Amino acid sequence: MAIVTAEGPLFKRANLMTEFSGASSYDVLRRDLQAAVDNLGVKAILLNIDSPGGEAAGIGELAAAVRDVRGVKPIVAYVGDLGASAAYWLATAADSIVVGAGAALGSIGVRASYADSSARDAARGVATVEFVSSQSPFKKSDITSDEGRGRVQARVDALAQVFVEAVAVNRGVSVDRVLDAFGKGDVLIGQAAVAAGMADSIGTFEGTLAALAAGETRFASGGRLSNQESQAMPTTEEMNAAVEAAVTAEREKAAAAQATAVAAAQAEATATATASATATVQAAERKRVSSIHDLTIAGYEAERDEAIQSGSTPGDFAALMVKAEKAKGAQRGKAIDEDQAANADVTPGGTPVATGDDAAVKAIMSARAAALGSK
Repeated sequence: MAIVTAEGPLFKRANLMTEFSGASSYDVLRRDLQAAVDNLGVKAILLNIDSPGGEAAGIGELAAAVRDVRGVKPIVAYVGDLGASAAYWLATAADSIVVGAGAALGSIGVRASYADSSARDAARGVATVEFVSSQSPFKKSDITSDEGRGRVQARVDALAQVFVEAVAVNRGVSVDRVLDAFGKGDVLIGQAAVAAGMADSIGTFEGTLAALAAGETRFASGGRLSNQESQAMPTTEEMNAAVEAAVTAEREKAAAAQATAVAAAQAEATATATASATATVQAAERKRVSSIHDLTIAGYEAERDEAIQSGSTPGDFAALMVKAEKAKGAQRGKAIDEDQAANADVTPGGTPVATGDDAAVKAIMSARAAALGSK
């Protein structure tokens, strides 16, 4: 469901006045209308009107654009308070018109006004001299003359005829019917407008919205539906239930979308945290292995590989090597002590006293030398 609102005075183009003074512009309304038509999720359009009318320039094109929506998507105009002049022209372009009981509808026609400042200028001593090309004698109308007023009146009548004919086509009635029964420039209120054929039924904004939400798109002329249509038309309770159901569905849809977004955000945060933790662990492992390699002393390659595989820390590996080196140092110290004890009787410049195996070797060598010498 889309709601396109036309409120306040109507102008052809948007400007600061339309933005800040509560007026509406035809170009913005045309853009909003097209957006609703193009949106595949929009099944029906409610044209909400509360306006005294406005510029004649541009309203015909906007009304034609609204009429073109007929058959594409259901479009219903609702007038709660006022739909006059150009605003009524716009309303007639919809499939049907629903009005509030006190709504004013009509003011069909065109009004043009000219400000005659000649007396004021004369009093101030201001004289205006104007030249009009001789090829275009009717380019300027002298509104003080019958001829000039006649030409202006003809233009106003021509514009009004376009207005009347458009209303007749949109409402499916004759031009004579519009001229005779549609207020003759005045406005008709509520049921009188419906009875004249200017609108289709009396209703409220909420009720019309609910009916559209429930799939109802036909609002019979005169405010009375046929028996078949009456059976299809939802009751007030059904309308309220339809509105409540639509609102609940929208809320549930929004909640589901929010829950999905939250779940996605949480999953992304978990994945990011996991990836970060994994990267941290991998970096720490690389640093551990690198540190063990840097600490390795030649000859401890096997111990290094074992430390890496077992998950030992660089400190543990360093302690292991220190302990091993201390053990080796103790063994070397013991060997030195034994050598010193074996050579305790050796004096500088003297002959070392051999003991143990050294003495046996020496005895063998001496015996061999003696044997060779005896030969």
